[in-house]
Amino acid sequence: MSSSQQIASFRKVSAGILASAHLASQEDRPKVTKKEISLVLKRVAPALGIDGTAYHILDILLGLVQTDDFQAGKRPVVAISNQRLAEYTRRTTRTVTRCLKKLVEAGVLAYRDSPTGRRFIYRGSSGDQAQAYGLDFTPACFNLEAFKAQADAFQRRLRAEQEARRAVTRFSRAIADMGELEPTEFQGFADRAQFVVNQDGLNVVEKASILETLYTQILALYDVQSLETKNKMSCADDIDVSPLSNTTQTDSLESNSRRTCSNEQDTKSTQDNGSAVEMALEKEPRGGRTELQPPKSQVGRQAGGKLPETNLDGVSIGLIQSACSSVQAETGINLNSWPALCGAAEQLRVLIGLSPAGYQLAVERQGRYLAAACLAVVAEKALRDPEHIASPGGYFRAMIDRAGEGKLHLHKSLHGLV
Repeated sequence: MSSSQQIASFRKVSAGILASAHLASQEDRPKVTKKEISLVLKRVAPALGIDGTAYHILDILLGLVQTDDFQAGKRPVVAISNQRLAEYTRRTTRTVTRCLKKLVEAGVLAYRDSPTGRRFIYRGSSGDQAQAYGLDFTPACFNLEAFKAQADAFQRRLRAEQEARRAVTRFSRAIADMGELEPTEFQGFADRAQFVVNQDGLNVVEKASILETLYTQILALYDVQSLETKNKMSCADDIDVSPLSNTTQTDSLESNSRRTCSNEQDTKSTQDNGSAVEMALEKEPRGGRTELQPPKSQVGRQAGGKLPETNLDGVSIGLIQSACSSVQAETGINLNSWPALCGAAEQLRVLIGLSPAGYQLAVERQGRYLAAACLAVVAEKALRDPEHIASPGGYFRAMIDRAGEGKLHLHKSLHGLV
């Protein structure tokens, strides 16, 4: 049967309708199943622009077509009137007509019109189709592989756009935070980043690429400035003075060895030598004062995974994992251990827009465990309510300052997030 015999004379023919009719007129239809056709068509529908009422009608037609009609020698035809489809979808018949035309032009269906324009299927005693007129799914069988590739490309594009939106958020926050840290040097970059974010002529992927370039330039400039500062603070103003190899008189040494309490001092120093070295290794400077950092061997033995630090009282890695659900979903990192949390610190730092210097200072003041836990809390709050925290980097620094004053109650914040 030719294309002109399948399409009634009352239809306004377009290129898409003729292409679908040409596919429907071919006899060598690929062997596919109804299940395969249904899954692919529903995946590719958003890429083809099939939504709303058109998608509803497609779902109805897929439900009505017979599974056996996809076998060789048969035709997957659905005989249902526009009036009945309008009743099912609660739309007008004109809306149904436009939606069916969209499905035909997309290569999903083909018109298989009878001479009178009615849609019907006559089956013989064995169930075979004697006559079948209606809406034919044969074009979808021919276009199945193309639809699969189109659906996969559409999913990849969606994932790329989602990742680009996350990158825009990360880099814009990081650039803004650098602008607040050094306004004279980086405020221009922050203004350019804000202009890029508000630019309507750029898509989200282009915005992410531009912001990443700006952030890379800021880091390069920051590294150059840090290197210049270190060079200036080296030994430029040192005075050339000959070193004194020995400033202690010989007789002083001899007199010390002859003191009455020398044996007692030697014995005491020998006994305390090992413990003094061990305590010296455990000391770590924080916030201008010296505090004891627990050895790593003791960390794993704490009940519930808690760390024995004052600001981490009541905090366990299980509590952090339960509280920071949005962070784990956003980054794809499972915060199931303290090493995992510390390993994710760099990604969390970029997520809240904190500068490398700001995080390094926090680690020096309060240790890497507390700094990483604060990063996770700030990132979680910023993801849940971005408008509530205008500057996540400043919020993080305020938490570190409160920890230095002994006023940080991190376990209360975590329980609140849970």
